[in-house]
Amino acid sequence: MSESRSDEPRPSRPAPPSSAEKTRRSQRERRENTMAKLVEATIDSLREVGYAATSVKEVCRRSGISHGGLFRHYPAMLDLIIAAAEEVAHRQIAEFEKRFWGGGGAEPTLAEAMRKLRDACRSPVNAVWYELLVAARTDEPLRRALEAPLLRYYNAIRDTALRVPGIEAIPPELFETMLFTLVHVFDGESLVRTVRPHRELEERRMDLLLGLIALLLSPRA
Repeated sequence: MSESRSDEPRPSRPAPPSSAEKTRRSQRERRENTMAKLVEATIDSLREVGYAATSVKEVCRRSGISHGGLFRHYPAMLDLIIAAAEEVAHRQIAEFEKRFWGGGGAEPTLAEAMRKLRDACRSPVNAVWYELLVAARTDEPLRRALEAPLLRYYNAIRDTALRVPGIEAIPPELFETMLFTLVHVFDGESLVRTVRPHRELEERRMDLLLGLIALLLSPRA
């Protein structure tokens, strides 16, 4: 066995964090925790009582954070609303990917992917987007503020859909039109079914959509 030489350089150990670094880290963690509580409370409020009732008072009540604490992190209530919308979009994409690729079994078919997309549109948390889109019809500042996050959300949906097995069979010039036609059909269906669910009609609609896609993908003579 060889002996270690005393003159060989020893690996340096990282210096322990200074008290100033610990303070900064603690402040950052507290800030991130406060912001997360505010976003979560906003999501819950939008989902449970709607956009009109999601006020500063309501969010502070749900989060346990003061009005001053809210405005310290979000200069305006609209900033917090948009942060909540961004978080919902992130969760929706992550949940869809988990449903699609997280099972560990065979890759789902295009029909199964469509059903998973419909399930994602029906997710309770997706109701936050419906609340905001309906409110934006008559709220110009909200409408302008939603443009960028909605575009990012749609881009993420498109990028996720491009990973679906067999999607390459859809002509590129049809892909985006087909995808967002499905999204908008399922969005409308999700809104209507809160008042009038019609399972039989919904299943016939799915069969119709699958038939139309099969027709579009069939070889032409």
